[in-house]
This record gives sequence, structure tokens and C-alpha cells, in this order.
Amino acid sequence: MIQSYFICVFLSFAVYFWLYITDVKKSLCQNIMVLIMAISNAGYLFLILSTNLTEALLAIKIVYLGGCFLPVLYFFTVCEICHFEINKVVKLVLILFQLFLMTIIATAGYTNLYYKAINFYTQNGIGYLKKEYGQAHFLYPLTLYGYLCASLAVTFFVGLKRATVNRKEIFRMLFCAGVAAFFYVVQRILKLNMDIMPFSCIVMMVGALIPIYHSNLYTANENKNIVNEQLDKIGFITFNNKMEYMGSNDNAKHIFPELSRCKVGKTITECTRDLSDIIRTIEDYDLKLKAQYKNRSVSAHSHIKNTQSLKLNDEYFETEIHTINNYRNKSVGYTIEFKNVTEHYRIVELTSKYNDNLTKEVTEKTERIRAIQGKTILGMAQMVESRDLSTGGHVKRTSDVVRIFSDKLIVTNSEFKKDFLDLVVRSAPMHDLGKIGVNDSILRKNGRFTEDEYEQMKKHAEIGGKMVEDILTDVEEQAFVQVAKNVANYHHEKVNGKGYPEGLKEQEIPVEARIMALADVFDALVSKRCYKEAFSYDEAFAIIAEEAGSHFDSELTKVFLTCRPELESYYNHC
Repeated sequence: MIQSYFICVFLSFAVYFWLYITDVKKSLCQNIMVLIMAISNAGYLFLILSTNLTEALLAIKIVYLGGCFLPVLYFFTVCEICHFEINKVVKLVLILFQLFLMTIIATAGYTNLYYKAINFYTQNGIGYLKKEYGQAHFLYPLTLYGYLCASLAVTFFVGLKRATVNRKEIFRMLFCAGVAAFFYVVQRILKLNMDIMPFSCIVMMVGALIPIYHSNLYTANENKNIVNEQLDKIGFITFNNKMEYMGSNDNAKHIFPELSRCKVGKTITECTRDLSDIIRTIEDYDLKLKAQYKNRSVSAHSHIKNTQSLKLNDEYFETEIHTINNYRNKSVGYTIEFKNVTEHYRIVELTSKYNDNLTKEVTEKTERIRAIQGKTILGMAQMVESRDLSTGGHVKRTSDVVRIFSDKLIVTNSEFKKDFLDLVVRSAPMHDLGKIGVNDSILRKNGRFTEDEYEQMKKHAEIGGKMVEDILTDVEEQAFVQVAKNVANYHHEKVNGKGYPEGLKEQEIPVEARIMALADVFDALVSKRCYKEAFSYDEAFAIIAEEAGSHFDSELTKVFLTCRPELESYYNHC
């Protein structure tokens, strides 16, 4: 029998030390709960080893040291695992009540409050007590079963709220507590000389230990190993409301070496000037905090995230400022937290440089590809033009006229965007590509066209629009494809609706085609053709002005006429 008690005591303390070593949370409530179970079992061992009433009374009081506080601590542990918050005042009242009960029990042998009569006996070398309970004894089983019911209520409430807890673990704890309560009832009913409660304590310890271990181990926000690992990388400087230095950790002293020589009580700016801007931020915040809680005695814990990073010795630090609150939750000081983010900034800087270089490289290659593409298109257009005996150099000249005209449009008309006009300039060489579909006998004719020949020639616009679309689709962006197609297809349309191929009027004609029409006609006027001599600049500009509103867009014509100096200079040097 004595060996069994020894085993229970040994197991109790072994379980306690295992929890102490493996518990990552180090909850004071949980550790004390398991410890007093072990102490209570030791009390039972001392009881059976007692040789007189005095020793037995001392042993039973040791037993009740655990018995009084075990139920309330078991209840607190269930609440912790269920993440059920208990008000601090309620906790204090419950602890004081258990302390009051323990005080009553401590009077055993001196008063009859808890035991009316108590006698000591030995049987086969084992000591035990025969007790007659007093008026206050009912308090102990009341608390025992009261806390068991409270634990059940918390578990039910948590389950009802669908909280993120492991219900299986909680029910295991409650089941073991119920087994212990059952053993207590059996002990009382059968009036056994030998206490079986040490065995129930072992059941409770094992039942509680697994949920405690799992709850603490897998609760990430309470895992101190992870927290401490992160805290080792952060510097902290603490000071009071008067901005007086109160202390710092090693990381902060590494960041600010002068803190190693700074005495507690000196103003923080005397210790280091690098924190002047942050201190001003805190002082401004402190004024806001006092104004916010002007009529209150308490304030919630708060923190300020500094928007600007601090740079010291080629290292970057993010700073965060936390209020320090006293027992009344009133702000009494601040802690500045420094987190080294140099590596992050360097990665951002490297990424930015890489992106800049990549953008530059892509831009250069794009421009090179576009230059090659432009020359290819121009070459193809000139090949088509070489079949036409009457329009030598027309493609290049009209392209340059469009460029000169576009530059003037950007200056004089804010409605035109440079990106759009660049597309028009790039499209200009392709405006007559459709002539590749016209018969050589017509295209190379040295003289004016007959009516039938002219009808055949007019088809080049529609053919050109289709060709440009087929060539550029899936090679260029859709915006360029559309502009180039419109230039080729509609540059012979007139605003009075008498043009071709569709007879469009005014705004029905795409603006890029209206721009191209002016350049195309102007070059035809000032250039010698097989069927006419070149017109003078005066004659050409007069014809352009006269045709405004019938052949050409009126507003565009006004701008085109202002290009005369640039156009004359260009044609004089061709």
C-alpha cells in the first residue's frame, strides 16, 4: 500500500517536471495546478506515514492545500485552453474564496468549524483519520462540483459559439475531472480508511497534461520560442512620459552605441541625437492621447507606426512606438521598437535597378525592331511605287509631310495626343500599298487614265486597307493596325462625300485619313507627274485652301497652311 502511494507521488512530480520542461507557454496557472496535485499526493503519503494525530492533521492540511486550489485552477486552465477570458476581478474573488476555505480547514484541531471530531488510528502500520464533519465542511464539495459545472458551462458556451478549440481535448479534461469527483463520492459513501484520491489525482494530471501540452504547443500567438526568436532581431528603447531614458536591450545598444554610456534618468535626446525626429512624433502623439482621454483616468494600449524609415550607417530601420501602461491601464511611458529592414531595402533597390535596366533594354530593342519594321515597310512601299512611273519618291515625301504636319498639330491642337500622331506617321508609308493589286498597264501608263482605268485605279485604296490589316494583325498592337488600315483605305475620301471607296462625309472619315489626304494631295500638286507639271507653292497652297470644307477637313486645313515655311524648306532640299 505504502509503495502505491510512493509511486503516485513519484509520478506526480515526474509529470510536473515534464510539463515544466516541455511547456512553451509557461502558464503560471497551469504549472501551479499540476504542482499542487503533486503536493496533495505527497500529503496523502505523509498521512499514511503519520504516527500521531498532530502529524496526521498537518498531513491532511497539506492534502487540502491542493484540494482547495485545484478545482479553481483546473477551471482557469479549461478557460485558457478554450480561449475564454475571465475578468480579473472575478478571478481574484474566486481565489480569495478558496483562500478563505483553506483558512477554515487550517483551524482543524483548534475549532470545530470543519471537523467536529477527529481521531487518529493505525492499521497494519498505516495511519488514517476518523472524522466527523462540521458546519463549514459543505463548502469544499460545493466548490468541487461548482467548478466542475462551471467548466462544463464554459465548454458548452465555446462549442455553441463555434470557437476554434479542440473540443476532444477539452472533453478529455472534463471527463478526468468527473472521474476524480466520482472517486471522492465513492470515498465518502463507502467511508474507506484508505484514501483513493491520489490515484484520482494521477488520472486528472494525465487527463489535463495532454490538452495543456497540445494547446500551448500549437497556439502560434503564444509560442514563446517563436516570439523570442523574433524579439532577438529587434531593438527596444524604453523611456517615461518625461522622455527620460529608462533602459534598452543589447540590439538597441548595437544600433546606438552611445546608449551603453547613457545613465537612466537622462533625457533620451541627451543620450542620442538620432532619435530627435521620433521624439517629436511621440510628443505630438502624447498631446493627442491626453486630449483624447482628457476626462478619463485610463487609456488603452496603443502604438504608432512611423511612416519614414530611419537610416543609420547605411542600414535601414522601421520604427514602431508602443505605450507602456500601468496597472490602471494608464500610459506612463513609451517603448521604441527598431526592426532592421536593410535587406528588404536592398532587395527593393536591386529590383528597382533591375526593372530600370530591363525597361531600358526592352525600350531599346523595341525601338530597334520598329526601325527595322519601318524600313521594311518603306522598302515594300517603294517597291510598289517603282511600278508607278508617275509617282517617284512619293512615299517618302508624303511620310515626311505627315511628320511635319503632326509636329504642328501637337503644338496648335491639344486634342491630338503624341502617341496617336506617331501611329499616323508610322502608317503614312503604307497608304498606297494597294497599288500592288492594280494592273501594270494602268499603273505604268504614261498619260491620263480613261474612265474605266480610273475606276480600276480607285480600287487600290480598298485593296491597301485589306493588305495592311493582313500584314500587321498579330504582329503589331491593335491600335496601330486600325490606324494604318484607315490611312490606306480612306485617304481618298472627301469631306463632301464625293471621295472613294465608300463616299464617307466629314467626321465619318477617320481623322488619320483626313490628315493623310492633305499630305497626299499636297505632294501630288508640287511634284511633276507624267500628265502635268509641278505647281508652284503659291498655287498648291491656294488649291489646298480653296478645297477646305469640300475635299479637306476645314480645321485641319487651317493648321496645314501654317506648315508652309517648313514644307517649302523641306521640298527645296529634296
